[in-house]
Amino acid sequence: MGEIQYSKEILGLANQIRRLYNASTGNNGAQIRILSFVLENYTERDIFQKDVEEELNVRSAGTSTILKKLEEQEMIVREKVPYDDRLKRIRPTRRAIEKKDSVDRDIRLVENRLISGISGDELDNFFEVTQKMIKNMNGIRGGKRHGSQCKN
Repeated sequence: MGEIQYSKEILGLANQIRRLYNASTGNNGAQIRILSFVLENYTERDIFQKDVEEELNVRSAGTSTILKKLEEQEMIVREKVPYDDRLKRIRPTRRAIEKKDSVDRDIRLVENRLISGISGDELDNFFEVTQKMIKNMNGIRGGKRHGSQCKN
């Protein structure tokens, strides 16, 4: 097969990023990304499991497991909201807030390594293309569902 397999390249990059996150955080890369999202947003709005799933593009079972681990480590609490008994707001604990600088540093390390030597224009193009790919994977393009249109 002589054509480029874009998904293979993307999956390979995702695996490298995951390994670097895990190496820099003591095998807690997914926890760090979730904790970072919570720490960045909890003062502005209520955060729920669904928000974490959408932000990080992860499934419910995986998110639930990681949130449970973060609770066990006393990094987050999940508390009921008065307007809906089914929802639990995710809030960082004081311990998590005290670790914010360390969490930010871990993420910055990965991000800096990832974009090293890449121009702003290249990053803009990359972002634009990945957003289109995400829409393609969600089956949305101009409001209509489309099949694969690979052009090499």
